[in-house]
Amino acid sequence: MKKQLLYGIGLLLAGCLGMMQAAGRQAPAADLRIEGLRCEYATDPIGLDVRSPQFSWRTESQRRGVLQSAYQIVVARSQEELAQDNGVWNSGRIESSRSAGIRYEGPALSSKERYYWKVRVWTTDGGQSDWSAAGSFEMGLLDEKDWVSDWIAYVPGKPGRIIYFKGTFCQQKEVEKARLYISGLGYYEMYINNRKVGDHVLDPAQSSYDKRVYYASYDVKDYLSQENVLLVAVAPGWYGMPKLRMQMEIAYTDGSATTLTANHLRAVTTGPTVYSTVFDGELYDARLEAPDIYKPFVPAGLMNKNWGLAHIADSPGGKMVSQKMEPIRVVDTLTPKIITEPKPGVYVFDTEQNLAGWASLTVEGERGREITLKFAETLYDDGLVNQENLRNAKATDTYILKGEGVETWEPKFTYHGFRYVQVEGLPHAPKVGDIRVKIVRNAVAPVGKFHCSNELLNRIHRMVVATEASNLHGVPTDCPQRDERMGWLNDLTVRIEQAVYNFDFSRFYAKFIDDIADTQHEDGTITCVAPYRFGARPADPVSASYLLLAWKSYEYYGNRNIIRDHYDGLKGWVDYLASRTQDGIVDYSYYGDWSPPTQFAAAPGSAVSRDTPGQLMSTGYLYYCASMLSKMAELTGRDSDKARYAQLAERTAEAFNRTYWNEQTGGYAANNQAANSFALFLGIVDETRIPRVVKNLADDVEKHDYHLTTGNLCTKYLMEMLTRYGHAETAYRIATQTTYPSWGYMLQNGATTLWERWEYATGDEMNSHNHPMMGSIDSWFYKYLLGIVPDAEHPGFDRFTIHPYVVDDLEFAEGEFNSVKGTIRSGWSKKNGVLSLNVTIPANSVATVYVPSSRVGSITESGKNAAKAPSVRFLGEQDGCGVFEVGSGDYRFRSTLKK
Repeated sequence: MKKQLLYGIGLLLAGCLGMMQAAGRQAPAADLRIEGLRCEYATDPIGLDVRSPQFSWRTESQRRGVLQSAYQIVVARSQEELAQDNGVWNSGRIESSRSAGIRYEGPALSSKERYYWKVRVWTTDGGQSDWSAAGSFEMGLLDEKDWVSDWIAYVPGKPGRIIYFKGTFCQQKEVEKARLYISGLGYYEMYINNRKVGDHVLDPAQSSYDKRVYYASYDVKDYLSQENVLLVAVAPGWYGMPKLRMQMEIAYTDGSATTLTANHLRAVTTGPTVYSTVFDGELYDARLEAPDIYKPFVPAGLMNKNWGLAHIADSPGGKMVSQKMEPIRVVDTLTPKIITEPKPGVYVFDTEQNLAGWASLTVEGERGREITLKFAETLYDDGLVNQENLRNAKATDTYILKGEGVETWEPKFTYHGFRYVQVEGLPHAPKVGDIRVKIVRNAVAPVGKFHCSNELLNRIHRMVVATEASNLHGVPTDCPQRDERMGWLNDLTVRIEQAVYNFDFSRFYAKFIDDIADTQHEDGTITCVAPYRFGARPADPVSASYLLLAWKSYEYYGNRNIIRDHYDGLKGWVDYLASRTQDGIVDYSYYGDWSPPTQFAAAPGSAVSRDTPGQLMSTGYLYYCASMLSKMAELTGRDSDKARYAQLAERTAEAFNRTYWNEQTGGYAANNQAANSFALFLGIVDETRIPRVVKNLADDVEKHDYHLTTGNLCTKYLMEMLTRYGHAETAYRIATQTTYPSWGYMLQNGATTLWERWEYATGDEMNSHNHPMMGSIDSWFYKYLLGIVPDAEHPGFDRFTIHPYVVDDLEFAEGEFNSVKGTIRSGWSKKNGVLSLNVTIPANSVATVYVPSSRVGSITESGKNAAKAPSVRFLGEQDGCGVFEVGSGDYRFRSTLKK
């Protein structure tokens, strides 16, 4: 068994490490990981009633600049062993400042066992912490042989039908412990004694079911009584035919135990949910409700019109894997307003925000009345919802009343992307609150904040965050509304960082890279979409997201294991791309810099760029991936691979320059924004050529009246390269445009989430209004306006940079990023030629801070000459900034700007 991972000791100097209570909920999957103040899990085991250590330690502000110098971790099977520093693993004192990505090095841990652990640290000023309070975690089912339950299913039935699996059991003994391990494909909900287990929705996470199937784990002791009814509703979801695998392991206080499996739930029936599909919606007939189904009885006879007998079914084929990512939950509820009655009896509600989720209905009326709810992003001119851009997705829910007073209902196994809800069939005019909207997504924690003096940028930021939040449903989807909702890898290539700055994706991305790996064939090819639903194989070479998921997880979260675990697959993909070259140029492309403004498209209606060669993009990404792989090889001790892929990168760069450099124009290919910014981003432009390329880039933006001409990929590189090479003001002017094409143009035309195209469109064509691929502007806010940038040489924010670019039009910019080390803050303001820059560096981190100034020698920190301030080391002057190294703590820099 591979070594387990204690993924991070966290904020060892800053006090409480945090606590996660998982009783009655799914225990997060994995090997114990503590990041900052958050206790999390990383690989296949699970933890139940998880307790993480607490520290009694002086606060960060009292220990400015002090770093960790060593740590010690003890893991034991009991608190008694732990108190004696005994157990399955005692790391001893490890001289290291690392506080993320700490690998468990003891004997293999056992399925279903509870372990206890503690940690202490030493600091650079000679300090030593007490031992932390005891933490604990419990392992899940680590091997297929731990599963004693079969899969069961019931084949007869109509497509989209929900199957209810039922079982009853009695017990007379006192329960010591009860654990439930369950997976129902495609989606399921389990009830014990008419009480839903946990708060997940749309569970389990979608996957390539022939490769892996996710299960959840629950502590269900408090759900049980003497007589118990188990009921599991299973919907087709992304899988198709409902299937169930479940085992409940109960230990009694007298030392005996029993295990219930899916074989105890072979009585099956249908119910009020007549059908439910992901794209089309749900039909619920309340007249078919049968409350007795929750009562403890065994059906009298099976295989009749009411009851059937589930049969043992073939496995989906994939290995059972603990669901380690944050589950999908209802994260918020809105009460939309009624905006119009475009036709008699037809009411349209406006949430005032494009989002993903569903609507709940409260109504009173006669039995058999049918109410429909239609969902859409836009309206026709007559005020009715426009569903044309949903293509084949009906996105309609239907509820049939039972006629027994006030009825409240919401769907369980579908979701929609929408702003507007059109309700038809109501018995009377609705009032506020009759329709409520539930926002549904993976419950990843928000980690970023951005705010500045330009409200347009604040609105763009909120638009990007809302778009990302709408596209987190087991995978990072491209859109939440139409008949697609897939994990497109080309979009994700430039989407990763904007997402990381706003949400904690430390587990979400670790799951999704598994999805990509599950599409990979022996020849190294992956598919454009993961899990594979449709799309090309091999994927477009712009799908560098496969490597970037591993690299950015390492860079931002300090996760080294993700590189180790996926190295062979990443290498296989790069090798395949290298095999598809002629004279060093990759020989195919599908998307390239996808979806530029329509006037720069290859043909009317096309989203392929006219001026940016697809093979230029493909070849550039081969260089990028080979460079990343060389660094990963070095991290994992593969010296020969390090040299091999560095050479491949060098050869690819030579071919790129040989083929696409145009000496006459001083740029690449068509000398357009995309090609030039991409070459600069890759770092393959000869130093002597850089001034010409940068000038051409800036001149082209000016020629287009400070508008971009790029698609989903090169928009990110355009903004970053302009800023990095001295044209921050030009980048800012692009960001603040309100005319086409721009983010401001979207907002001016009513957008609350990003569009798929720079153009406004509503018909049956490529025009999602909730599409995150154009959102890389948000990482520019964090990386350049706030200046918060990680350092891959010191991953997990052991060391990082704060380098804000102060643009003329802004009076201030401020924000924060809750890193694995804790909260990083950066905020600047200027008044009367004086710049104030306030930064917060979390415990056990070191930052290089760039302070813009016209007179570096006059920079102060907390009122003192900055070069002589405590915990501040002056490194020199660079690009009009004083550069300082600082340790953990709060710092207040003041400097003079050029007037």
